[in-house]
Amino acid sequence: MSTATYGFLFDEAVRHLERGRRALHLDRFDDKKHAETTVTAYYGLLDAAQHHIWALITPARMAGVLATEHPHPVEAAAIALAQKLQVGPDDLPPHPQVTSPSRHEWDQAGRHLRAAADLLATHVSVTGGARTPDAAVVWDPVARNAALGRVGGFVAQLAATQHALALRAGQAGLRWERVGRWLPPGERTRTAALEVVRVAELIGATVTDLDGLSAASTEVVGIRPADRLGELVARIRRTAWNVRQQPDYSVRTLADVARVGFEVAVHTATFHGVDLRDQQAVRRDPSARRASAWLTLMGDLRGYLSSGPGNGQLHADASAVHQLLSTLVPRDRLVGDRGMSASPDERHLGAALHGGCAALVQAGEWNAATFTRLARSEQVYVPVERFSRSELSERPDLAAAKLKGVRLVPAPTDRIESTLDRYRDVAREGILPVARHTVDVTSASPRSRIDDAHVIGRECAMQR
Repeated sequence: MSTATYGFLFDEAVRHLERGRRALHLDRFDDKKHAETTVTAYYGLLDAAQHHIWALITPARMAGVLATEHPHPVEAAAIALAQKLQVGPDDLPPHPQVTSPSRHEWDQAGRHLRAAADLLATHVSVTGGARTPDAAVVWDPVARNAALGRVGGFVAQLAATQHALALRAGQAGLRWERVGRWLPPGERTRTAALEVVRVAELIGATVTDLDGLSAASTEVVGIRPADRLGELVARIRRTAWNVRQQPDYSVRTLADVARVGFEVAVHTATFHGVDLRDQQAVRRDPSARRASAWLTLMGDLRGYLSSGPGNGQLHADASAVHQLLSTLVPRDRLVGDRGMSASPDERHLGAALHGGCAALVQAGEWNAATFTRLARSEQVYVPVERFSRSELSERPDLAAAKLKGVRLVPAPTDRIESTLDRYRDVAREGILPVARHTVDVTSASPRSRIDDAHVIGRECAMQR
């Protein structure tokens, strides 16, 4: 499992591009075969750059950008560049960047550039739809335009080598007629690429938030424990986002997310040397306060039943997080604030823990919307025996249901509101502001109290 981010893959492509450029300027080709291989790699890398531009703009938006009278200048310049990129002459051997072993540094550069484009595709579909909650980063115009500007600079660097490549190919013994046909003057390509860079710099789109984006992976094995923790939490976060739109009718799924939020917050506090038995220390530490909010929410959620069995993968991930945290940050051994350590591994673990806390707070906001949706559709139930005598005396319908032997009733509005308050408490203790694409917990409103009078008259197979 690779934890490569978009920025890492692009930087690796640039590194291999520069190594290929340096070798071209310093050494001659060994023979004509070597020259053909390099020309093939050159066009393969241009093709990868073109593919990358399409991936950033996305096919779903392409027609609209081309049809509008006033397209964004960066996108217009990038499309003009993509249309000018040459794919190579017909008699040139196909480039091996995808199916064959790499024969040149530029083949490696092309593979990394294609991998970066594929990483974007794990978050956004070809129709422009969101596959993960991080699709908003790909849609962000500033991030996209800055990335397009960087691709323009990449192509400009590559195109600047075309004259030297033609000279080396002729020196290696290729007929000059073939060299002229394979590598015609590339000034137009370089000019178009520099125009993308110029426009991006003109509007200030020079830094992209895409750099920290990782692939929406499904496997989390074979990596460092701290990275595995980050991947597990990221997968739980994506599941919480998916369930918001497509509920699995299970409170158990929501409880599992709350459990992970609690455990990550607890172990983060332990990582910083907080003694959770010391009430004063707990009140001072943000992670400990966050853990307390999650714990209260867990208690509320465990009082409900629902018709769905829960998300099995998320439940397994929650168990894996529990085991991993017990190894990385044992709660029974306080060794001071490990966050003050100069060790790169300790600092990396601290970043994973704090990043996990932030991601789970966001997942809690989505879960609040899911819980409200289930409550509105009367998919959240409470066992009758959990109601106190005072509650039964205030609700004749519940008392009558208990006398009739009914086991479950839809959750009353006051209990639903109480649980939403617990979600609000978790959000208030969060360390990051609510993102633009998240749901505002305070906007959630359950069904009216009048609807609570409906009591289930049949026994359902419910699972926690």
